[in-house]
Formats: sequence, C-alpha cells, structure tokens
Amino acid sequence: MRLLSALVLCFLTTGLFARQPNVIFILADDLGHRELGCYGNDFNETPSLDKLSEQGMRFTDAYAAAPVCSPYRASLMTGLHPARLGIIDYLRPNSAFAISPAQYTLPRAFKDNGYTTGFIGKWHLTGYKFHDSEFEVRPTDVGFDTETGGEIKGVGNGANFWPYVFRDQPVRWLDFQENKLGEDEYLVDRMNHEAIQFIERNQKEPFFLYLSHYSTHSILNGRPDKVKKYIAKHPPGPSSRERCYLCQDSGHEGDSLHHWARHHNPHLAAMLESIDDGVGLIMEKLDELNLTDDTIVIFSSDNGGEINVTSNAPLRGGKSQLYEGGIRVPLIVRWPGQVPVGIASNAYTTSTDFFPTLVEACKLKVKQDYRADGTSVLGDWQGDKQRRAGRDLHWHYPLEKPHFLGGVSAGAIRSGPWKLIEFFETGELELYNLETDLGESINVARKHPELVESLYARLIQWRERVDARTGSSLKMTRSGNAIFQDSFSPQLVSNRWSVTENYTVDNGTLVRTEHTDGEERIFLKKPEYKDVVVKFDFQFKGTQDIRFLTGTSGKYNAVVHIHPDRFFIQTAVDQTVPYFPAIHGICAFNFQQDKWYTMTVEIAGDEVIAHIDQKHFAYAQHPIIDRTRTYFAFQTGTPGAVLDNVQLLQGFKLKDWNDKRNQYISLQKNRPLPEMPLRDRWQMLKTNTHDFLYRNDSQYKSIVDSLAAAKQRQHEHYPEVFSSIKEVRKPLMELRKELATNDTQYQQLNKRVNQAKQEQKRYVLERFPQLESMPASESAAAAAQFRKTIAHEKEFVVLKKQQEDAEEALEQAFPELFITNEEIQARQREEREKLKGSPEFQKVIQDVSELVRKEMEYRHQKNPELKQLWTQIFVKEDS
Repeated sequence: MRLLSALVLCFLTTGLFARQPNVIFILADDLGHRELGCYGNDFNETPSLDKLSEQGMRFTDAYAAAPVCSPYRASLMTGLHPARLGIIDYLRPNSAFAISPAQYTLPRAFKDNGYTTGFIGKWHLTGYKFHDSEFEVRPTDVGFDTETGGEIKGVGNGANFWPYVFRDQPVRWLDFQENKLGEDEYLVDRMNHEAIQFIERNQKEPFFLYLSHYSTHSILNGRPDKVKKYIAKHPPGPSSRERCYLCQDSGHEGDSLHHWARHHNPHLAAMLESIDDGVGLIMEKLDELNLTDDTIVIFSSDNGGEINVTSNAPLRGGKSQLYEGGIRVPLIVRWPGQVPVGIASNAYTTSTDFFPTLVEACKLKVKQDYRADGTSVLGDWQGDKQRRAGRDLHWHYPLEKPHFLGGVSAGAIRSGPWKLIEFFETGELELYNLETDLGESINVARKHPELVESLYARLIQWRERVDARTGSSLKMTRSGNAIFQDSFSPQLVSNRWSVTENYTVDNGTLVRTEHTDGEERIFLKKPEYKDVVVKFDFQFKGTQDIRFLTGTSGKYNAVVHIHPDRFFIQTAVDQTVPYFPAIHGICAFNFQQDKWYTMTVEIAGDEVIAHIDQKHFAYAQHPIIDRTRTYFAFQTGTPGAVLDNVQLLQGFKLKDWNDKRNQYISLQKNRPLPEMPLRDRWQMLKTNTHDFLYRNDSQYKSIVDSLAAAKQRQHEHYPEVFSSIKEVRKPLMELRKELATNDTQYQQLNKRVNQAKQEQKRYVLERFPQLESMPASESAAAAAQFRKTIAHEKEFVVLKKQQEDAEEALEQAFPELFITNEEIQARQREEREKLKGSPEFQKVIQDVSELVRKEMEYRHQKNPELKQLWTQIFVKEDS
C-alpha cells in the first residue's frame, strides 16, 4: 500500500497524471483601459478584479486588434487579424459577413484536445435570421458544445432585465427561455449564474468557458440598487444625449436617469460592479472545487470605452478610433504557479495572441496547417520578458463614412514606443511617442520623417501580407441595411448567384475559370433595388476587362468598366427608353496585377459615382439612371479575374451632396484623359455627342428619328437583306418548339441527344462522386474541369461519340434548325446582290445614306473637336 501511494505521488509530481488547465475567458464589452480600480479608477468599485490582479498579472499595454466589437471577437476566436478575415467593422444585424463555420477556431482546438467548451453571452460574429440575414452562424457551429444567453437579434438597446424585451419589440432579444433569478432578474447576474453552473457541471474534466458580457455596452442600464449607490457617491456628469428611451419609458424627460452621463456614469459603474461580482463568484467556486490552481482566468475588454458615456483619459479618443483610448484595453491573467502574482507587465500584446498563447499554455495539438497572425506571449505571462515585445502591432479600420461614435477611417502601426496612424480619408500621417506622450497630444511626424517613412512602408507591407482591403469613404450617399452580401466564405456562399462553369468559389473568393476564353457573366437572381451603395473587391490576374452591370430586365442603364489603366461609367445601353449610350468620367488609374482593390459605386436618383479612393472617381448624371433596377451582374473579358466581398446596400442621398456635386464635376472635367488610341477617343466623343444632342437638340433628334424611320422602311421592304441575326433566328426557335411538341421524328432524335448527355453526366459523377456534395457555386466549374481530365478515357470518348452521332442525325433530319451566323450573312449578301439593279432598292439605300451623312455633319457642326478627330483618322487613312 505504501509502495502504491509512493508511485501515485511520483506520477503526480512528474506530471504524468496532471490535467490540462481549464481556461475561463471573461470579456467585458466597451470597457475602457482605466475603468478598473487596479488600473487607477477611484470611482468604479471592482474589488474582485483588483484581487484577481493581485493574484496574477496586469498588462498595461494590452490591445484589441480593432476598436469595435466584431473584429476583436473574430481575432480572439481565430488568432487571425480581422483584416485577413474580412470582418473589419461591427457586423450589422442583417449582415451576411459571418464567421465561417469552416474556420478553425480556438474552441475547436480545445474540443479536439478533449476539452468541454461553453459559450455564454454576446457572440456578434453573425447576422441574424430575425433581421433577414441570409446566414446565421452560432457559437455551436464553430466549436462550442453549448451556447447560453446568446443574442438572436441586434443588441445594445438597454433591455437588461427580464423578460429582455425592448419597448414594443415583438421578441425577447436573448435566447433565455425561462427566468431563474426572480422577477427582477438582471442580465449580468444571470450570466454569472450560468457561468457558475457550467463550472459545476464540468469540474471533472478540462473545460474552456468563454463568458462574454453584453455590459458595459450602451444603452447603459445598471441594477437600480447599484446605480443609486454611485449617484450618491458622485454627481453624474452631463448627458451626451437629449433623448433617452429608457427615461421616457419611466415617465421622465431628457436623460434625467443618467444613462448617457459623459463621466461618473452611475450605470456604467453599476454594470461593471455586477461583472465584478461574477468574477468574485467564479473565484470562490474555483476555490470551493479545488480548481483554482488548475485554471487560467483571463479578463479583458473588446475595445476602448465609448466616449459618449465615459472618458478614457489620459488616453486619447475611444471606441471606433485608433488612438489609444479606442484600442488599449485592460488585461488580467491569473494562473497560480505559472503567472507571477501582483505584477504589472508593460510587454505589449494584442487579441490575436490569445490563440497561440493558450495553445502553448495548455499544450494543445492543433491542425498542422494552422498559422496564427498572433504570437504566443506565454513567456510574458510567466514573467520571462519584462520588456516591450520586439515586434510590430498593426490595425486596419477602413470606414465608408465617419462612425456614429466618432470613429474615422484609419490604419496604424506600433513599434516599440512609436505609433504611426494613417488617416485614409485625408492621407495624413500622425506619429506619437507613447513613452513620453501617452495621450497622443503631440504629432511629431515632421520631426522624424525617416521614421515615418520606415513605419509607413512596414504598415503597407503588412497590409499586403494579410490582404487588407481599403475602400474609399462615401461621397454622395450614406449606406443602410444590406440588400445582398457575399464574402464567399466556405459554407456561406449565397445560392442567389447564377450557376455557371465560368465562375467558381475558391479559397474564399469568386474566380473566373478558364473553361471559356471570351466574355462571360455571372448575375444575381431576382434582385430589386434603386438607390444603393455597391462595393466589391477585385484583382486583375491577366484579364483586361472587369465590369459591374446594373439595369432592368437584362438592359443595362449603368455599367462600371474597369481596365488595367482606367475605369469609367457607361450609361443607357437600353432600347426600352429613347436614350443612347454615353461614356462618363474616364479616370486614369494604374491597377497592378495580383493586388486587391475596392470599387465603391453609389447610385442615387439620376446620378452614379464610382471610386477607388478619394482622388480617383468617375461621375455620371443621366436620366436613364433614375429607375428601379432588377439586374445585377459581373462580367470579365477573359479568364484572369478574382472578385470578393460583394455588397449591395441601401443608399440614401446626403443632404449636402448638392453643395459638393459641382466640385466633383469640375475636378472630372479638368483632369486630363488617360492616354488612349485616337480612334478610341473619337469613338467615345462620337458616342457622347450623339447621346447629348439627341436629348437636348430638337433638330438633331429629328434627323436621328428620320434615319431610324428610313432604316425601318429598309427592313420592312427587304427583310431578307436587313433582318438582324436575332430576328432570323427567332422563327427558328419557334419552329424548334413546335417540332418538340408535334413531330415524332424530332422528338425521338432529340431524346437520343439528351440521353447521350445524361450518360456522360452519369459517368462523370461515378468517376468523381464528390461532385454531388459540392455547393452549386463550385460544382459546375468542377464538373467542367473533371470532364477535361477524363476527356481521353476510352469509355468517355465512346459516350461523346454517341452524343456527336445523335446530334449529327438530328441536324441531317432538320438542317434548317442549325444554320450558322455565317450562313445567314452569306444569304443576305446573295439577296443584296440580286437586288443591286432594283431602283426601289437603291432608293431606300440612298435615303439611309443621305441621313447618315446629314447626321454626321450636324454632329461635326456642333462639336468641332469631333470633326477634327474624324479628319485626322479617316482623311489620313484615305490618303
């Protein structure tokens, strides 16, 4: 017995029986860096968190990977930077840009290593079915065993008490089905209660608990007993809002209940104290269950404090900004025996570091191909490196407009004490030394030009490494809810795209395949929209032409053409209304191969503006634009193009656009045209002059209408010569339908053709059964590729020969159905030759020729530049 006891003791001391540590990650929402007592706050009361700090390590230079909610949470779950994931701002309630269920995540890593994984609270990495989002991804879809208290709709409305219904909304915004804490159940208390229950249920085996609080997100709404205490402790600061729904519902005017106090906010303090209560309960439960030494406890926040309800002083700014107040967050780590107690570390770290650090700390085996953007800082946790980490930290936060919280579109890099911020809207660069100027009050960029150049170059290089995309801010409109979105993430590709072998989803992007060489299009099924903001990312990978098309019923009233050296807008390729095509705003731009760009297209009323950045834009105003659209498509001239992050958003014209419009028109008019062949320039000017004169000059309109009437007479009198190929083919299509209904021989022969095609399809599916489980966005292109790989297999060659024989038999029996375009044109030339001696025929041709000449001369008279170009091109060629 003594020998057995000795062996057990030996095993325990050598670690053979040692369990992997539990991990409890507690995340507060919008909690600023200086809100805790252990970080110097003397108003808020956080005794449990202060105790946790005394028993562990407090980080002074911990960062969120982004200054708002969803990107931080994405970085925590994946260890990847938000820019790489494409989640760079908070997700709107109907967003389709959710975290992919196929993504390798921290809970998956824990689960694969035998951990029980539990999630409680705020998720915010998805849109919601309640708001008509096409996709909704829950925590249990990415590795959590359980989810408790998750949101089922948009958050932030202050409904923090049972039954968690805001005002007259029809549903509870949380998935709690029953009350557990009585009539006055408070959300933070309930989440703390659920956390304790999770720990009790899973105490026997290692667990990972992510307790994600909704507090202290506005609308702030604390427990009344705690709020009362803080009001008595210090008078609340002035309100940042004149209107408060919660005050109105309580029969008060303005913000008399102090939900929006700018400082000494009693609701923020009360909510934080409730979080702190939960931390205390968790610490007590771990002690009670003898789990304290085996549990890593982490406390942090997803971004800085919201400046409408708090001050982050001495840090500058707050939530949604890349100043320190927006991205520097509290971080406390306790792990008895591993993390030194009572230490304040200035080693800087960011939220992408948690994944690799916990992998190392818990000795997790991860996927062989997994690579984090973050770095394991376990050595910093263990006190090995009491220094600033020798690496750069990066931020990427592009916005389409100034944020409602005061944020601006920017990127940043920190290296040692130095921090550089690039403001995307203006291009301005600001440099701060955080050791001497923590409040970022003195921009020293002019004093250190070489350092600015070095940091900026590294920031750009980093953006290229992670495929960070930067669109320009909106100019004419503000955007609203999503009408359609697709980031082409695995398992989240919309089924609203047309199925075509010419486009496929690959590695999270939409790729033009090489199955055909010419122009190919992919369109959205049944869209309907009018005033909108459209965004899409694109890469040139060999093609010379990428187009975005919008219009009605297959007619295109606005097309954005993008070429490697320029982009422009084309309007009115639509025969349902009396307008002619026009080209607008050709803008020179040197698009580089294999580099990502974001095109933003704003459509409102009769105006369109398309832009790559603040300086490069194309503007158009035309009556054809002002229509409800039912067509949305992309077209590429050849293989060699990639698309991503397609967004179709509601658009609302800005009130101040009328004041800005002339500025953009003037800039566009006065900038030089890109270099282009003389003939192309002439064709553009001819096209635009024709459209302009037809809409604005009654005499020219009369000439054009007379010409159209003369051409119509040609067609009516001599259809065998002047019918279009489409017109010739239309009766052939009708004949084919009639034969399919009434002709037995046609039916039998056509059936042979279809059977031969089905046999080939069956053979391909037998050879490549994975096709049946592929999504439609990939299967058509994959099938085409597989067909190529088996093209020379004996059985497949036989099947193709059967199809060819069947098609040949059908063509021999009904040759009139298979006439080629070349044969149609040859017949028309023969008919023209027969009519050459007819005076009547010559008369209609002469009438058209005279009107064509008259139309051209009138254009030249009204636009001398057009005549000059015509002379240079055609007179020179004739001579």
